Amino acid sequence: MIDPSAKSRTEQPTLWLENEHWWLYAVHPSFAQLYARFHARNRHYLCMAMTQTPELEEVGYWSGELTRRQSAMQAGQAVHLVGFCKQTDGQEIGCLNSYWAIEHGDFRACTISFMLDEPLEGRGLMYAAAHPASREVLSRYNLHRIMATHLPENLRSAKLLRKLGFAVEGYARDFVMINGKWRDNVLLSLLVD
Repeated sequence: MIDPSAKSRTEQPTLWLENEHWWLYAVHPSFAQLYARFHARNRHYLCMAMTQTPELEEVGYWSGELTRRQSAMQAGQAVHLVGFCKQTDGQEIGCLNSYWAIEHGDFRACTISFMLDEPLEGRGLMYAAAHPASREVLSRYNLHRIMATHLPENLRSAKLLRKLGFAVEGYARDFVMINGKWRDNVLLSLLVD
């Protein structure tokens, strides 16, 4: 487990949110090896959610990418959270939860993405991470909307998003390319009450 008493945002990982199931840390370059292992463990499981490329399992790729994500987070443009599950030994990433493209002004919105380590599936743990994190992002950044998408056949994501309070707003044909094929997506949003 990461030391939650870490003091420096740039030198050590910072605990962003904690609950009975998770330690959710702000993204940090020191997690590069853990990211590579997470993607290697879950390469087949995540193929419905994202394009699987060899660099996702390389520490060097994540060293640069996590530095960029940390900079975006520090600039208030995104929130990238790394979850360590309290029901395990806490040494490996259990979930990833990101809020991309935070916009202010008249729009005040962002887009959520999430991934769960396959062995943790079916226990309500992704909800236990995404529900408080989404509420916190809405509050901290004074946002009005969080948007989400999922493949029509991704019933687990559909169920989780509806449980989080997202409502279907549409259907987009050929919305995103995943593993070399254009795929349709269901479009959803969570609005501040």
